Amino acid sequence: MQKPLLVLFDGNAIVHRAYHAFGPTKYRQAVPLTVSRTGEVVSAVYGFALMVLKVLNDVHPTHYAIAFDKKGPTFRHDMFDDYKAHRPATPDDLVAQFVRVRDLVRVFNIPLFEIDKFEADDVLGTLARQASEECVDTIIVTGDADAMQLVTPNVKVLYPKAGKGFSDTTLFDPAAVEEKFGVLPELVADYKALVGDPSDNIPGVPGIGGKTAVKLIKEFGGVEAIYDHLDEVQPVSLQEKLRSNEAIARQSKVLATIVTDVPVTLDLQKCEASRFDRDRGAVADLFRDLEFFSLLNKLPGTAETPAEVTVISSPIDADYHIVSSSPDLDEIVTKLSSAGYFAFDTETTGLDPHRADIVGISLAVEEGTAYYIPVGHTCLDAVTQLPLAQVVERLKPIFEDAAIRKYGHNAKFDMNVLAGQGIKTAGLEFDSMIAAHLLGEKALGLKALAFARLNIEMKPITDLIGKGAKQLTMAQIDITSAGDYAAADADMTLRLSNLFRPELEKQNLLRLFRDVEIPLVPVLMEMEQAGIALDTGILREMSRYLGEQIKVLEQGIYAEAKHEFNINSPAQLGKVLFEEMQIPSMGLVKVEEYR
Repeated sequence: MQKPLLVLFDGNAIVHRAYHAFGPTKYRQAVPLTVSRTGEVVSAVYGFALMVLKVLNDVHPTHYAIAFDKKGPTFRHDMFDDYKAHRPATPDDLVAQFVRVRDLVRVFNIPLFEIDKFEADDVLGTLARQASEECVDTIIVTGDADAMQLVTPNVKVLYPKAGKGFSDTTLFDPAAVEEKFGVLPELVADYKALVGDPSDNIPGVPGIGGKTAVKLIKEFGGVEAIYDHLDEVQPVSLQEKLRSNEAIARQSKVLATIVTDVPVTLDLQKCEASRFDRDRGAVADLFRDLEFFSLLNKLPGTAETPAEVTVISSPIDADYHIVSSSPDLDEIVTKLSSAGYFAFDTETTGLDPHRADIVGISLAVEEGTAYYIPVGHTCLDAVTQLPLAQVVERLKPIFEDAAIRKYGHNAKFDMNVLAGQGIKTAGLEFDSMIAAHLLGEKALGLKALAFARLNIEMKPITDLIGKGAKQLTMAQIDITSAGDYAAADADMTLRLSNLFRPELEKQNLLRLFRDVEIPLVPVLMEMEQAGIALDTGILREMSRYLGEQIKVLEQGIYAEAKHEFNINSPAQLGKVLFEEMQIPSMGLVKVEEYR
């Protein structure tokens, strides 16, 4: 049985960090993440969701809760008017995102705590203390270093790594906190009382830096102990700094200290992480609304299902078949010919249609029913495969019959694959990927569109072939598993095509789609097959000429700088421009921050 583990999320800290990690700053231009249909900015919401999912998947808590700052002044503002007074107002586009973040908290069933006159840190500190009293270990997820003072053998802090990505974190225990600050966790507030904390506008003692603060604390203890032995502090100048700023130091200690007796109560039963499983569909619905398609596969599994198996391989009521005999193949050809249309998809050994081998062909003529014809699986399997030559011979006439309408998703790829087998596909009627693009869909992948528009979660390809160095090809997958996956592709292509056609018509895009986009597909395919002729002689001459010009420019730069340096290094270039040549930086970061 898993030992109880409580994860406490610092809501405001995570959201603010996500906002700055994924949004534009004065040092970096970035296009904010938006919902394509509405234009709603959701960058911070995405980052928040990403962090929550990372914690759930990596830490596997048995319980969780989240704390937010309550709007309005706190007791710290009441005792010190300038507390956090220098902070700018929350940007409007971030204020709106907090509503969505709370929506996420709700569908994840994470208990939310906030209380007047106290900050989220105080709530987290109180909940962590109460958890320890019940012998429950706690991890606090935050981007606020103030929480380091809460670390004990039973309470740890998950904190961002300096200069790393948004979700790169370090778990701080007491030893790690001491390494970071030079003092034990219970003395971090004393450290901040002496050196101050610019982020919260806590003044500290003027003239005392980090090294001096650590020395004082190691020699005497906390702020109170230092003033109890003030006459022993050396040198005398330091003693005078402390004496003349005693009131400031003591007040700074109170401001920096997280309160752990806030009037909130931890109810572990209501904080059980298993509550998320009951509303997993609600999370998926909200992800669909926010267009967080890439996060779908990060959703943790239920208690009975491993986390990596979080999607269904085929929609409910789907009727998928593997075609492995000549009579079955003849029956399918007849059905497609009679229908006068079909959706198609191919499975291959790679992503280059000109080099990959064909593994199978999937076909669909009605929603919910699809067929997979395996032709190139190399693994031993109980299911037999028809010879590729026989399949090509039977399918070639219907694929090349322009009167039989074809539906595809990124059809150019599949048409190229079939062309490699001597099949010249004619009669392309619909491409659901192109239609999605015209309709303004952000994600154009088949699985993302099925999720967003059909409410169907499809199995990702990595569930079949794996990832990284051990990744297989589709040819190495057993036919039964590949069959459901491939047939679903043709089925979803047909469903999306039927869905998108009236939408194109409604938005007056059908003519553009039918008369320009679709006729262009075979043209682009033929261009890819033919390739482009290059005059390599001219390219070599251009390379030589440009290389000479670069050398001339480099020598000119070195002459201006009066020494050679690595021009391609932002750090070295920044030092030359803004320190040595004293060119106004116009708000740019200092040289050590150039990346």
